[in-house]
Amino acid sequence: MLHGIMSGASFFDEAAEALSNDYRVITYDRRGYGGEPAPADGDYTVSTQAEDAAAVLASQATGPAWVFGNSAGGLIAVELCLRHPELVRGLVLLEPSLVVDDESRQEIAAWNAELNGYLASNRIKRALPAFARVVGDPSGGKGATSLAQMRAAYANLDNFMHGELNEVQRYAPSPSVLATIDVPVCVLVTTEGRAGMFGRTSESGARALGWPVAFVEGYHNAARDNARAFAKTLRDVLGDMSRGGHA
Repeated sequence: MLHGIMSGASFFDEAAEALSNDYRVITYDRRGYGGEPAPADGDYTVSTQAEDAAAVLASQATGPAWVFGNSAGGLIAVELCLRHPELVRGLVLLEPSLVVDDESRQEIAAWNAELNGYLASNRIKRALPAFARVVGDPSGGKGATSLAQMRAAYANLDNFMHGELNEVQRYAPSPSVLATIDVPVCVLVTTEGRAGMFGRTSESGARALGWPVAFVEGYHNAARDNARAFAKTLRDVLGDMSRGGHA
């Protein structure tokens, strides 16, 4: 399970526990997140992070794995599958924001420019409501409930803004490249976030690629905030994919 930004492996704790009776669940902190040190060479490219994921699977998995990616983690999951298809049994991607048409490309580019503006003016905390807007966060970007959670969220935001912002936001394999993926893929879209930019581009991109779409209760952080319902949906989707069906 590959987490997105402003989080770490602990993002999946409750969901992993709910899935553990049926699956061996592997999570890890991506570079610079969850207390992991930032890479000394500043390398946050999606390709390098896909190699990180491949190294984790090579050392921990006993065969091809179902790979779940949340948000930016979904993009890394896609690149992992493109680079190392032998390690991947199938992909489930929650609102990875698939850029497969000009409208989506322009929308993502405008949002990327907004975030870079906050970075250039050293106002990265202003990015929080910008994220809330595009993912449909009902808390308005104020989901952290304790001082420790707030500190962790800001540390992860800082890592994203100063590290992988442009690497992740500008990662957009062409539809012809994505069409070469030869394992089952399902895109999850959240019921509350469906109208947000991430939800819309993920759903429209999946349908354009012929990838099935399934819906999960909640918004972009459903894997953490609606963990039990999310785990049930993921279990159902994986069961269907393993039988060769469509979600």
